[in-house]
Amino acid sequence: MMTRSFAVLATAFFVLALGCGGRTPSGSQDMGGASGAGGGGALDDASTACTAGTVSFHFSAVDGKNASYCVGLGCSEDWMTIRTQQGAAMPLSLGCSTTCDDCRSIGCPLICPAPKQMKEDGERLTWDGTYWPDAMCGTNLTCRNKRCAAPGKYVVRMCGGASSSDAGPFCIVNGTPKCFEVEFEYPSATLVEGAI
Repeated sequence: MMTRSFAVLATAFFVLALGCGGRTPSGSQDMGGASGAGGGGALDDASTACTAGTVSFHFSAVDGKNASYCVGLGCSEDWMTIRTQQGAAMPLSLGCSTTCDDCRSIGCPLICPAPKQMKEDGERLTWDGTYWPDAMCGTNLTCRNKRCAAPGKYVVRMCGGASSSDAGPFCIVNGTPKCFEVEFEYPSATLVEGAI
């Protein structure tokens, strides 16, 4: 039994290391560049909060067994992504990127974050419209500066998957992850619910 558990852990580590690799200064691997959002967000200083309002999201399992699911897929701890109606990605964090104001090459750790167990009551996030689109600075260096989304309609994608019973202390998806996608209004007092 102990040998089997060790084999599963070793295999999981190998798969994660193989499938993920390192991150580059270009930021997240599963988000493309965003040249604008909705009606084109206003450029804002990274130290200033966006003030248009907020919208809240909740992601859970249809069967109610939230803790039996993994979130944070694709070498990222993020369980949701946002894009414009036209398909432009809106990264929710600076990630492993330099700011365009700083514009310097930075090293990123060769670590692929493993998926994490979904919280007992599901995953929750309140978004204030902050996003970090890819841009270029200096000599073809990818960078990001914070922007504030303009009020309007956007699309959220929430992904997760059932945890393998053989995963041991890790949360490893059994089979193919499932995703929920829906259009939402920003800002809004209505909770955006996603379930898999």
